[in-house]
Amino acid sequence: MRRMAVMLALLLAAGCGPPDRPYTPGDVATPVTGETTAAPAPTPAQGKTVDVGDELKVKVEKGPSAGALQRLFADYYVERWKAVVTGDTGYLRHVEPSVIPQAGEWVRGFADRQESARGVARLSRLRITSVMGKGAQVDTCVDERGVRLVSTPTGKAVAPQPDWVRAPYLQTVLAHRGDDGVWRIREFRQDKEGCS
Repeated sequence: MRRMAVMLALLLAAGCGPPDRPYTPGDVATPVTGETTAAPAPTPAQGKTVDVGDELKVKVEKGPSAGALQRLFADYYVERWKAVVTGDTGYLRHVEPSVIPQAGEWVRGFADRQESARGVARLSRLRITSVMGKGAQVDTCVDERGVRLVSTPTGKAVAPQPDWVRAPYLQTVLAHRGDDGVWRIREFRQDKEGCS
């Protein structure tokens, strides 16, 4: 019975399920409360696609729960790419003050190099690995093989492309719930293993 359920979930995840519905920033702008509730019964993953710019999209696989903590990295990731394309700084609301310089440096690097991106990035297997008091770990598989960095003046692909667009990687964020009840990213960690 369990094997049949796994096979059904794989078929649905392979595209036999309902079509993607557009994903808009309003879906993620709800205040993060950090409230915990009983986890709903697992359901097959469904995706949302966010138009980040004219030629850049992020496909976010929706996990078995859509809680604020599970969405934390996805919200940050989408808004960070929007910052690259539009210069908006809304992504910084998802990080603690000590992480702002690191996050801002990544975005500024694109402007300094006169680069942008096009294609499709994918986030999958969004999962809360642990929660202890006001701290939590959230893991996500990031696949940027469908993304190409381009020169903003010419529109042509940058050569060589960076290593991070060559293979999926595991993105771990350590989060902290502030006194205001909002979860924010405290630390980023990446690993080449765990998302092949």
